[in-house]
Amino acid sequence: MGNYYYLITGLQDISLEDDRLPYSVDSFREEICPSISAGDRQLVNLALEQYDRRNLMYLLARLKAGEELVLEEGAQEGALTGEQLAGLIEAVRAGEPSDKDVPEYMYRFVSEYLHDEWQAFTTFPEDRLSSLFYEHAKSVRNGFVRDWFRFNQDLNNILAAMTARRHSLPLQGLIIGDGEVAEALRTSGAKDWGLAQSVGFFERLARIQEETDLSVRERSIDMLKWNWLEENTFFHYFTVEKLFAFLVRLDIAARWFKLDKAKGQEMFRSLIGSLKGEVTVPQEFEN
Repeated sequence: MGNYYYLITGLQDISLEDDRLPYSVDSFREEICPSISAGDRQLVNLALEQYDRRNLMYLLARLKAGEELVLEEGAQEGALTGEQLAGLIEAVRAGEPSDKDVPEYMYRFVSEYLHDEWQAFTTFPEDRLSSLFYEHAKSVRNGFVRDWFRFNQDLNNILAAMTARRHSLPLQGLIIGDGEVAEALRTSGAKDWGLAQSVGFFERLARIQEETDLSVRERSIDMLKWNWLEENTFFHYFTVEKLFAFLVRLDIAARWFKLDKAKGQEMFRSLIGSLKGEVTVPQEFEN
């Protein structure tokens, strides 16, 4: 792990209230990646692997529709290009090994998806892919990065459980991964699943979930993540953890920079409206 004094001291501060950003996500990564070690580059790339998973699901949908395996123009790429993800799908279909830069869990998921095996694990294929990713993230040697993804898994699982309870839905297939929080959500009948005392953000998340304005709710969840990153990098001064956290916060800020409150609300309402009648469970789970 390197010490990146000059890189980090040169970073400009960012917030969710900025009316302009000093970098795009891609320009920031292009600037820092050549200056950090190969191992730290892999950690930084994990910050954007959500886009790899999203793009992989998009390409699989195109495959099912009989369309060319290309990303839509302007799609945000993560650690992998659209060509690499398309190559992964073709490799699985041909029974061949994939690009060495493609994580094994993605190969496994594509195989499950093409053979309709993911349904034995979760309600939605995206959840199965996320579950495999979180399992993969546990093998990362960096404790901060492991904790970040554990936090995200717990947060998403609690949100799913709260939504399911509000709509009197079974939790089976909606809670992903393992760990104490996932186990409590699956087995406890308590009002708070026994988590209010052990999960520091539980009460705040419960209040956020009661918010009826979808834009405010999403922004509050992002602020919860933002604050976690700031609190947990306080004693990391010039190391890769600081760069990782900055990239995640930059990604959050960039998404909100494109949306004012009215546009954000309109986007979420439009999304939900387009899904009405297409599923038999609350639309929160389709996010």
